Amino acid sequence: MSLRLRASLLLALLALFVLVDEAIREGYLFDPRDIATPTIPPSHEQLFIILLSAALILGYRWRR
Repeated sequence: MSLRLRASLLLALLALFVLVDEAIREGYLFDPRDIATPTIPPSHEQLFIILLSAALILGYRWRR
């Protein structure tokens, strides 16, 4: 397995961990209204979107 695919898997697992943490702390999985709020540090929803997007981009197989 290539390094790129391992990184993709790790990012996907971290995104899953963020969802589980959100469910435990807040009592819900995902609130779309929290995506647009400009907070520092990013909200759980923003962090989930960032990690999942990076995992999908790294996991995508580029074919010619």
